[in-house]
Amino acid sequence: MATISKLSSLINSFFLKIKDHPLVGKMEKSRLFARFGKKTWWIILAIFVLILGGGITYYQVNSDSAQTEDTATLQTSVARRSDLTIYASGTGNLTALDEVDLGFKTSGQVSQINVSVGDVVKAGDVLATIDDTSTQVKYTQAKRTLLELTSPSAVAAAEEAIAAAETSVNTAISGLAYLISPEVYYWETEVDQAKVELEEAKAALEKSPEDAGLKAAVKKQEDYLDYAEDKLTGNWYFYDHQYLENTFTVWDKSTNTKYVNAPTDADIKEARAALSEAKASLLEAQYLYAALTGEEIPEDATGSGLSELEQAKLDLESAQVDLDGTKITTPINGTVMSIDMSIGDTVGTTAVITVADLSQQYLEVFLDESDWTNVQVGYKTEVTFDILPDTIFTGEVTQVDPGLYTENNSSVVRTIVKLTDEDESRFNLPLGTSAAVDIIGGEADDAILIPIEALHETTPGSYAVFVMKNGEPRLQTVEIGIQDLTYVEIKSGLKQGDVVTTGIAETQ
Repeated sequence: MATISKLSSLINSFFLKIKDHPLVGKMEKSRLFARFGKKTWWIILAIFVLILGGGITYYQVNSDSAQTEDTATLQTSVARRSDLTIYASGTGNLTALDEVDLGFKTSGQVSQINVSVGDVVKAGDVLATIDDTSTQVKYTQAKRTLLELTSPSAVAAAEEAIAAAETSVNTAISGLAYLISPEVYYWETEVDQAKVELEEAKAALEKSPEDAGLKAAVKKQEDYLDYAEDKLTGNWYFYDHQYLENTFTVWDKSTNTKYVNAPTDADIKEARAALSEAKASLLEAQYLYAALTGEEIPEDATGSGLSELEQAKLDLESAQVDLDGTKITTPINGTVMSIDMSIGDTVGTTAVITVADLSQQYLEVFLDESDWTNVQVGYKTEVTFDILPDTIFTGEVTQVDPGLYTENNSSVVRTIVKLTDEDESRFNLPLGTSAAVDIIGGEADDAILIPIEALHETTPGSYAVFVMKNGEPRLQTVEIGIQDLTYVEIKSGLKQGDVVTTGIAETQ
């Protein structure tokens, strides 16, 4: 209709313009014009104009059509308020988070079974036993041995051993001091002790190199060590030139002569060894007494008495373990799920009883690996069991495995969901029951939403949209929230009713 109106207007304008044209005047005076008449000529001219106008119209229409095919139409959408929820959907099975398979710690014949399948038990309850006659005998013997080694008489004997060892040490010291002189023995002891204390001071200084007090302590020990070594050297000189002659001169009556019967190196070496042995015996006696009286002893403590005591303790512990192993004791509160034995059976150490804690319901859930970012501990869930399709239970994610789990040759995300439905009376399902699980990855209530196609990432983590203003698209920075495959939440930058562009559409 618009094209016809344009054509009519064109024809009227054409006639108005050519009516008074000089050429038209000449035509009217021509013999050809006079032969057909003025009216006929105007009709012919009108037909010509119509034909010409039709051609112009055809060209215009086709030109407009071609232009329309090449013209892009801008698509838009209106920012609206609505709710948005992101779900990660998967499947799961009802499971017990705490479940234990129990067996005996030693082999034997089952003598007693105290529970049946379905019984509720408490941690520490004895569920079954095997014949423990021989095990009880071994335990009794090990206990008696330890009691004998730790009896009051054993403690008194350890005290006597310390006293005897101290006497031996004193005797060995006297013997060595006689051979090398008391002064040499004293200063040898002082040098050895000074060396030990100097090493300790140096070790402390290495930890705090700038500590003035530690530096002074090292210098003091170095000075004393030099002093003690000098004193030792001087007393060895006295030993060679006076002590040997004064102490070991012998009168030979047969020859009526005197000579110095000095101790040999072997004599002195033997005396030193005797002293070392006496000190070691004293130390071992002290270790044993400390162990018997409950005092702390070094980890590297040695001694035959101490070794015997420790072995007796280990034997008793082993016998206790074996005796305890003749009983199956549940470590958790729960329900007996299965019993795989009967009274009189000979059993080993494999599991024969299963106990599961059913006081809290859990689901083992598997999700597609693409949902990895949509599930975290604490997320709420909606659960629908296959055998209760009309009931929705609530839950919460309590565990997300840090790595993907292989299930049926596919990589999936494994999670644990704890059911939090308050009405436990309506829940009575067996373990293994399958369910559909929707994990709520995010919720936005009464939020500004726009199509995901309208969102543009300008820089990593920054977004913008084109907003129509006065018929023109203008770039506007926005802050986004949650998003799914269709819509995105706008936290700031847009208001309800704003028109945003969603892309370019080609019109046909």
